[in-house]
Amino acid sequence: MKNLASVITAPFRLLRNRIFVLIFVNGFLLALLVYFFIEDNYESQIFKVLATQVRQSSKSTNTDSLLLNSVLLTYKLEEYRQSVFGNKELRAFKSDLIRPVTFDLITGNGACGSFSYVLSRLLNELKVDTRLAQMKVNGSFGGHIIVEAKSGDKWVALDPSFNLIFTKPDGGFASFVDVKNNWDYYKTQVPANYDLSYNYADVRYTNWEKIPVVMPMLKSVLNVTMGEKEANEFSLRNVFLRKFNFLFKATLFVYLLFALWLFRLFRRQSEEIERFRLSLLFPKKSIGKAAPTHVAA
Repeated sequence: MKNLASVITAPFRLLRNRIFVLIFVNGFLLALLVYFFIEDNYESQIFKVLATQVRQSSKSTNTDSLLLNSVLLTYKLEEYRQSVFGNKELRAFKSDLIRPVTFDLITGNGACGSFSYVLSRLLNELKVDTRLAQMKVNGSFGGHIIVEAKSGDKWVALDPSFNLIFTKPDGGFASFVDVKNNWDYYKTQVPANYDLSYNYADVRYTNWEKIPVVMPMLKSVLNVTMGEKEANEFSLRNVFLRKFNFLFKATLFVYLLFALWLFRLFRRQSEEIERFRLSLLFPKKSIGKAAPTHVAA
């Protein structure tokens, strides 16, 4: 009798143990969703305030005025923070693993990268399209990072590390190509502390060789879907600028897949338990084949 009870309750014990694990995973994913949402909301509110400051300090609402004041505000915010945190080692789970743009805003620890991430995030809050540009310096890409922002139908080069926007002879803001093609003219506009090796020799927007196989494959897909020129000018870092927002969406996708799998699992488990119960209540009788008989002649 004891063995029979153990057999009957075995599926239920198995289901109970599995439920504990599934409840833990479900709670963990929900906790991540809440955390990522709170962090993204916090970051968004900070940059909304900064965007409001830019609008209030701008003489007009045209894009060039917003660019000018955004670069100035970023420079003022980051210059002092970099002097405090720039040469210090900061080791923390949040900064090492995720490194949100708020970390760059608070510390300026990433030098030109921090300046550019903050400016790009601020301009995005102002509804201005941006792309992060890795400049070639002394023959190697990534020696200096700047921002290119869309103003009308052109991209304008912005260097928040030096509060620098190059001005063309006609008074408009210069693009990277403008500066590259006439460096002798534009280098007269740089401040005294400017490193002249940042001479706009060349630029790239994404290092497509950073992760072997994966990155080149992604680049090939973009070449087909976007066109090679657009793919070459695509800044992958801008996709991950709002990291907590990206993590929230990615976790939500995983959670929805998990919920779908969970629903199907419990449905299948319920059907199996029901079949097991019915087999106990209404066991099938095994009917053996009768052996053939031979009549002697």
